[in-house]
Amino acid sequence: MKTWTGILLMIVLAVVTISTTSASRTSNEQQKQLNIDDQSSQTEAVVASNIETMNEASFLSKEAAPVKKENVSVAPENENVRLYPMQVEGSGYIYNGMILEVNGKTREFSEWQGEGGSYKPEVHELDLNGDGKKEIVVLFTEGHGTGIYLGQAHIIDPDTLEEMKMESLDEVVKQHVQSRVDVTSGQITINVAVNGVNVEPSKIEGETEGLTYSDELKFGDVVYYSVENGQLVVTASGAYGPSEYDGDLTFVYAYQDGEWKAVNVEYSTEEYEDEYYESFD
Repeated sequence: MKTWTGILLMIVLAVVTISTTSASRTSNEQQKQLNIDDQSSQTEAVVASNIETMNEASFLSKEAAPVKKENVSVAPENENVRLYPMQVEGSGYIYNGMILEVNGKTREFSEWQGEGGSYKPEVHELDLNGDGKKEIVVLFTEGHGTGIYLGQAHIIDPDTLEEMKMESLDEVVKQHVQSRVDVTSGQITINVAVNGVNVEPSKIEGETEGLTYSDELKFGDVVYYSVENGQLVVTASGAYGPSEYDGDLTFVYAYQDGEWKAVNVEYSTEEYEDEYYESFD
């Protein structure tokens, strides 16, 4: 009886030992798998972090790309006022968007599309209205070709870098200019009045048969903006036919009722010099 009891006890002990060993082995393997999974997760996290860092570095690298000196316009009145392109296309001849920098503050104007090279934009810091506060004036060429020169001008508040409202050329012409083009055989007669005051009529002789002319002068195909004696001056040529110009409408901008409006509006029929034509060929 004692013998059988001892045998049974030994069998029970053996089974318990085997179960314990097996459980321990399973636990160790599970722990190893957990360690592997842990390491894998950490590796993935490191890789993801590296990718994000690389992407961020790449982005910063693009943002910090230096602007070529020849594409930077500096205000002659203040070297801390600068204008440069957001993107340059066509070997530096096209500015696709521009960035205005005023005393360390910058603003992007993505809608400004202009030419570079010999038509490089201008930027000025001027007190245009004599109130003791200076404005920022940006001038650039939107496009040019035979018989066409499209100048652009913007006046910017230096504190907010917001564009200030400007009376458009179309509004100026509508408000201040009346004109009529009469065509007879061999002659074109152009009558112009500015603010109700008649200008000496133009009489242009030449072949008129089969040619198309406007009923009134059209302004907008040749427009120059310039800074002269501390003022923003506009010169717009009046066309009576395709690339056929009679004279120039000129005016300056003055600040009135919260808007920049045209003053000193005049029309001149002095003949153009040859170099004037060449300037927008």
